[in-house]
Amino acid sequence: MARFWFDVLVPGAPAQVWERLWDLDRHTAAIPLTTTLGGPLGPGADFVARTRLGPVRIDDEMVVRRWEPHDHAVIEKVGRPLTGRIEVTLRPAGADTRLRWEQEYAVAGVPGALAALAAPAVRAAYLRAVRQITRP
Repeated sequence: MARFWFDVLVPGAPAQVWERLWDLDRHTAAIPLTTTLGGPLGPGADFVARTRLGPVRIDDEMVVRRWEPHDHAVIEKVGRPLTGRIEVTLRPAGADTRLRWEQEYAVAGVPGALAALAAPAVRAAYLRAVRQITRP
């Protein structure tokens, strides 16, 4: 599996950032060509990020495996063609919140070494999306 992580300082207390981060409507608004379906999120909840470009559709199916509001969440990608895991941790940082995003992923039919080559671009896309999703 390919892996990446990032830390980002987000305006607001962890409870505020948590609410913004897991608002699926914010995901839909922030991620081009993608609609996020499901929710509300919590332990065991499943949801889908559906990306569509013309007739091509990719469903990124996910399940909440760990849910500790305002602190920590683990999301598992359980579908096809995307699998992997996302772990998010929030920590107070003065009036703001330090958000750590750690992710591993695989794409069916794509060798792990090739997926790893794409990790910098995937990381940049996720960082951009997380910044937009968590913006007050």
